[in-house]
Amino acid sequence: MESSTVTPEGTAFPPDLERLGVVAGAKIDIRDLDAMGRRHNFHVFLYFEGDLARDSTLREDLQEYGGVPETERPFVDLNAFLRYAGEEDPLFTRRLDELPLVIEVVAYGELRTEEGKLVPYVKGLMPFLDELTMEDTQTAS
Repeated sequence: MESSTVTPEGTAFPPDLERLGVVAGAKIDIRDLDAMGRRHNFHVFLYFEGDLARDSTLREDLQEYGGVPETERPFVDLNAFLRYAGEEDPLFTRRLDELPLVIEVVAYGELRTEEGKLVPYVKGLMPFLDELTMEDTQTAS
């Protein structure tokens, strides 16, 4: 898998995504990010580890974790995450109304598919469990 990433990954975003508010550091509800990705034809990869999300590229991560089942990787495609969460918890979507899941946008890049097509992507960082707990505690007080 020699050069699967064509546009170098970085914190510079195309103007059309910037107009949507999809820029490095933006915090966007997971449902909104999913809708934007579908409407504007970009993939979203969710990362569970902040250091990995910021210090590596998607290309490196796909190479390193290529033989690891998707459910065991420290990152996942947003569509796969939503599908899995919905299968595991049929009330997942409703729970997002009560406790929105806000993703931090980290980087932008492009991947070349096996068919040779360029596919833009955004890397997002899932909130850490302790951050969710802290926010809940602050909201309750």
